[in-house]
Amino acid sequence: MAGRRPAAPLEVYVSRSLHVSCPAQHRRPGLPIFATVNYLTRYAPLLLLLACYGSLTSETYAQSLQDTLHEVQVSDRAQVQDARAGFTAGQQVQTISSVYKEVYQVQSLAGLLSQQTPVFIKSYGVNSMATLSFRGASAAQSAVLWNGVPILNPALGVADISLLNTGLFDRISLQYGSAAALYGSGNVGGALMLERNVPDFSPGRSLRATIGGGSFGRRDLQLAGQWQQRRWSVGLKTFYQQAANDFNYINNLGQEERLPNARLKAGGVLASVDYDLSRRPGDKTELLSLDLWFQQYRREIPPALFESGSVKRQTDASFRSFAEWQKTLDRSHFYVRASYNREFLRYQDGVVLPDNKNNMTQYYQELGWKYSLNKASGNPAFLHELLVFSPLQFAVAEGENISKSETQLRPALVATYSIRTPNDKLKANAALRQEWINGDAAPLLPGIGAAWRFFEKTRQLSSVSWQLRANVQRTYRFPTLNELYYFPGGNKDLKPEQGWNQDAGYTFTFRLAGAADATRSRLLFSHDLAAFNRNIKDWIYWLGGAIWTPYNIAEVHSRGLETDNKIEYLAGSCKLHFGLRSAYVISTSEASYLPNDGSKGKQVPYVPRYNGQFNLGFTWAGCFVNYNHTYTGYRFTTIDESQFLEPYNTGNLQVMYTFTRAAYTLKAAAQVQNLWNTAYEVVSARPMPGRYFLFSLQLGLKG
Repeated sequence: MAGRRPAAPLEVYVSRSLHVSCPAQHRRPGLPIFATVNYLTRYAPLLLLLACYGSLTSETYAQSLQDTLHEVQVSDRAQVQDARAGFTAGQQVQTISSVYKEVYQVQSLAGLLSQQTPVFIKSYGVNSMATLSFRGASAAQSAVLWNGVPILNPALGVADISLLNTGLFDRISLQYGSAAALYGSGNVGGALMLERNVPDFSPGRSLRATIGGGSFGRRDLQLAGQWQQRRWSVGLKTFYQQAANDFNYINNLGQEERLPNARLKAGGVLASVDYDLSRRPGDKTELLSLDLWFQQYRREIPPALFESGSVKRQTDASFRSFAEWQKTLDRSHFYVRASYNREFLRYQDGVVLPDNKNNMTQYYQELGWKYSLNKASGNPAFLHELLVFSPLQFAVAEGENISKSETQLRPALVATYSIRTPNDKLKANAALRQEWINGDAAPLLPGIGAAWRFFEKTRQLSSVSWQLRANVQRTYRFPTLNELYYFPGGNKDLKPEQGWNQDAGYTFTFRLAGAADATRSRLLFSHDLAAFNRNIKDWIYWLGGAIWTPYNIAEVHSRGLETDNKIEYLAGSCKLHFGLRSAYVISTSEASYLPNDGSKGKQVPYVPRYNGQFNLGFTWAGCFVNYNHTYTGYRFTTIDESQFLEPYNTGNLQVMYTFTRAAYTLKAAAQVQNLWNTAYEVVSARPMPGRYFLFSLQLGLKG
């Protein structure tokens, strides 16, 4: 049911604010940065294709599918360069495998995460924003980190993951549950972490070129290269995309029509430079890194089902930079990182606010020191580490719906301690964070977690392990600049959200080796179960009609279960795989400051109680075949559960073939999305496309 237009939560307002309050313009903007983006997205792919191979290289593109079959990896710590990654014992981290990154590389992260993780991706339809919802949390309670730096829009407090291209990132992982002590006060439900590999400085160069296309006028081009010497590493990734998105859908009158005003043009460039400052090349004990990321999306916004038409257009452009210095000594590791990010949004309606624009600027810096309390010699029973760091975040929002330039300054001081056994059988850590927001001290944010592999037995051809984990964190989120100062509708009297998050779980793994080769798994079975509980007071929620205003809900209680199961079986040269993930989430309003609002005991809007996916397929002779099926349950669209959207199922088929030679690798991929041609809406009145096809061809050169 999607009858009358309901009152909606924060994310609906965010979408509306992007279409009304946030800047965008369809015609070529006059600002120099927009002209530069237009030039780069038009000509950079051709220039790179002609010139890169002589001077650039990229990652290793000829990875074996047999070695990268694991679709996700659940571990207590992601293997990343961020020093904080070693202090997450007891937390669930899910890493997307390289084979799925390859399959989805020309798509946005919204498509990848909605089909390969239990996180609910709230998509507002074609060419509109898509946001994350971890375990019933709102979009503003979900962090997005690029190389450890938050890249949420500082005014909206959310990240539009439909603007994040999968092919730009070397590693994509998700951290479930709060880690506010480590990653900042806005990390309530979880975090999406986007990172790049640390170069090995092995002399060489390579180039990867990908062309693709598909239904509804879809065209894709990606180029990536990297050049390495003994001390230098230079990398470049660029993408270009266009689509008409003119699919057929059923309108409110039950008639089939073609979606109008839905064209898309997008492009971007991500450049990285690393320099090894070590005394001896290759030691990587002292490293200097720089990243520059520039992209632009020009989107036509199609009409919702309750609109007779649309001429809306939006331009999203962003410039992001990242610089880091690291130095490792015998027992100490020092690092300094800084990031300057600027986002430009222009919106053109033709009827309401015909040319509206907003600019957001964010500066981030972090100084850190990690120290090992154990000496290099000896055989200690436990290893002890201490990490102390001081992040600072400064944000500025300027726009036509904010009366003046509003700022937010957030310095912090964090200390965390880790203890573990040398074989990682037992790991535990504790953290404490103190933040100040515009000079006022926020509540202390403590956190503690532990993981214990309490059972482990290995025989000649088999092994069994069983691990327990638990985590407790205090959470806190200060209102965003739009929530406080947006005009009309901002509420300067909002209280910050705060509460506690607890989660626990276990992982069971069974491995059976082959009789001929004990190093290869003939059978691998893993089962992971997680339970979580979160109580948040003063939850911020947007209500209204013509004018939307944020209010505090007295308390929201979220709890539920998540499970991840995998089976892999090797039959000769063929590897079969099956994976099943599911999430059961209850997120209800327990009390309200608003009289007679009807929300008490009811599910928070747009939080499905049931959500799940499974993958089934095989790898054989360089061919990877996978069928993915997703299920999304009922989503209430009003706070009193009076209106809802029906559950939906979608099927997706992926095929990829890899042909490898010494000097090059060729990959051909094809996908059928929404195989069963399901008519569905993720968000009310925003139709999604039916069955469509995607094709890509990739050539990787090494020298």
